[in-house]
Amino acid sequence: MVLGLVNRKGRLIALVLLAFFAGLACLGRSSSRPTSIPAKISRGRNIYVEHRARSGDSYMLISRRWTGSDKNWRAIKRYNGNRPLLAGAVCRIPYNLLSSKAKYLVIVNLFPLDKRVGGQWSHRVTYKGETVSSIARWFTGTSRNASKILSHNHLRGVLRIGSRVLIPSRLLLPTFKTPRGSHRKGSSGPLLRFKQDKRGRYASYRLKKGEALYTNVVARFTGRISHDDVMDAVKRIKARSGIRDVKRIPAGFEVKIPVDLLLPQYLPKDDALRRAYEASVKEFSRYRNVFSTRDLKGVYVILDPGHGGGDPGAIGKRGIREDEYAYDIACRIRRLLRSRTRAQVYMTTWDKKTGYRVRNSRWLRPDSNEVLLTTPRYKNGDATVSANLRCFLVASIYDSLPRSARKQNRVVFTSVHADSLYPEMSGATIYIPDAHLSRKLLDRRGGVYDRTKEVRACRPIKTTYWQRVRSEGYSHYLAMELLGALKRRNVATLPYHPVRDRVTRGRREYVPAVICHNPVPTKLLLETANLQNSRDCKRLMNPDYRERIAIAYVEALRRYYGRKLR
Repeated sequence: MVLGLVNRKGRLIALVLLAFFAGLACLGRSSSRPTSIPAKISRGRNIYVEHRARSGDSYMLISRRWTGSDKNWRAIKRYNGNRPLLAGAVCRIPYNLLSSKAKYLVIVNLFPLDKRVGGQWSHRVTYKGETVSSIARWFTGTSRNASKILSHNHLRGVLRIGSRVLIPSRLLLPTFKTPRGSHRKGSSGPLLRFKQDKRGRYASYRLKKGEALYTNVVARFTGRISHDDVMDAVKRIKARSGIRDVKRIPAGFEVKIPVDLLLPQYLPKDDALRRAYEASVKEFSRYRNVFSTRDLKGVYVILDPGHGGGDPGAIGKRGIREDEYAYDIACRIRRLLRSRTRAQVYMTTWDKKTGYRVRNSRWLRPDSNEVLLTTPRYKNGDATVSANLRCFLVASIYDSLPRSARKQNRVVFTSVHADSLYPEMSGATIYIPDAHLSRKLLDRRGGVYDRTKEVRACRPIKTTYWQRVRSEGYSHYLAMELLGALKRRNVATLPYHPVRDRVTRGRREYVPAVICHNPVPTKLLLETANLQNSRDCKRLMNPDYRERIAIAYVEALRRYYGRKLR
């Protein structure tokens, strides 16, 4: 069973908040242009954008904003039952009327796993009710191309969720033929222009209306999201660009970004770091899960709630503690996996007072009852020791599983956390292990390590380079499944680069220890929220929001291990 959002009429609805850049001319010329608009798909076939009208809006203005022409206003009005457009009313714009750029943005947000593959478009069937005819209509402009797509993919029968459908270049609408970058990898393209001045080379970016230096420049192009790193980058960019007040930068202002601050994917195409980055992406992208099973039969899931015991983790707004909320989400995932799937679940920690009971309250009272399930149990007095012990505990569990499960990639590890970032950053982040930064050896001796059975049995933990490359590939594809599931469940995710392969703190880059050292090939660290952001704290305190995170995780696993298109 695939978990879905169903309304009263039984329609499958997927809600995605689209972050449209203010500079896209096709998406608006009025001063009331919104920064985010929901796009929906009903019955897996009909896509439309919902625009909430404001005072002064008209069908003609909406037509100009979303379709790039005044001429479509009558068609939009008919689509909305010829109702008068009142402030606060929702106006639907059908997909077929949208401008080319709007169509592209709608598709990549509703279908986050879609991408260009060579000259073709690779579409992942995501919603119940999708047909080859609807896919042909979305990507080629007419359902008459359905037979050609069927023949190209050697398809028979009903499409299954998780199947991939390739649309050949000759059939694609122009907007899907032109590379625009992927959801994980950025591209300098027209966004940045490289220039030279007396202080050296820099990347030039023209700030758009409504954009902020902190989130739309620093987080986007440098990847920095921790408080100190963001402030350091802002200080350098401010000095280089001659900015006096970061809160009063006019639209169109040239922001000068020092080249050494850029993420590798935004560097010039001939830069050695960018070439190395692209080579590594190509390397790990070859490795993807090929095992499929129904209801997760034969799949083993190891859940690791972060911190606990004597280590509360991050402490956020309203005094909420990371360990309590991460533990509750992990317990929810465990409950769903055990009740709705055939997966076998292992937990790394245990609360001596509440066990694995889910807590449906907003305020989760802090305690120090959690222990790590090593032999003997560890009370998490030292965060570094705890992280190392978790790796050995996971290695012990992994070694105890059937050899066939290990060989067929039927084991998944996920560590659940909540982050502490720059306060303006909001949403979940998913970390996977970078093959080059992950360490090939973990060996700890003396003290608590010598007293722990799992350490004695499994040390040292060794991995080869190609095992780490394979792990990055497997983990990347699961992370993209999880990202899509979180969006479909209306769980906030980081606007830029929500899937990351490293943590950056100052000049240091590293892979979190629990996914750096443990031997499970498919592994993630999920940061569910930013505890320094008030909205994120409010979300995390909502039991329904925590449940949606858990449902999204189970849904992602189902898709990851769903039927593959051969």
